[in-house]
Amino acid sequence: MVTNICECVAFYEYILLIFYIQWMVYIINEQILLRYSTISTSRDMYLEVVECLNDINRSIYGLPAIMGFISANVGDTIFVLYSRIIFTPTAQALRDVFVLNIITLSTKLFNVILLYAIGLATEKEINRMSLVLHQRSVIERNPRIKRQIKFFILRRLHEHYHFEVCGIFEISLRKLLFLLNKAVAYLFIQILFRLNKDRIETIRKIN
Repeated sequence: MVTNICECVAFYEYILLIFYIQWMVYIINEQILLRYSTISTSRDMYLEVVECLNDINRSIYGLPAIMGFISANVGDTIFVLYSRIIFTPTAQALRDVFVLNIITLSTKLFNVILLYAIGLATEKEINRMSLVLHQRSVIERNPRIKRQIKFFILRRLHEHYHFEVCGIFEISLRKLLFLLNKAVAYLFIQILFRLNKDRIETIRKIN
């Protein structure tokens, strides 16, 4: 119980941190468009925010954040399906906690979807910076500022941001579906092993 609460607190704290960073990037983009701050100030703020995001994604509470949260939720989903819904000690036990297990399962799946959604939204907001800079460059008349914007755009061309695990594994819908397929295949294999084991035990009892 305590472990589940700690995992939940850590997960939603991470989500709030990512949401806050997304909001900060949005503010920076709006300031560039509305000329509320200089390009150099916006650039420095942007670099600080992205570096903070990278630090959060590399490690939080001593574990790689995205990999830890996704694997924990997928693993818990398999565990609930296998040991609490498909194979339970008795039918009465299944009826007693069926609603609780469904809620737990739904929560785990929701966590993975939420993590992907907030990560995708933040990724899009960070990458929108290039479009914002281009729009500002079109309306800017000061040659010096225009030159600063062009240098910033050039830098952004080589920094298309992606949510990654430990800096090497990009989180995308395709890869999440691939992970889901692996999890379902693993669950199916475990079910077959369990059914085969039960069949062998039944034959032994008959003999």
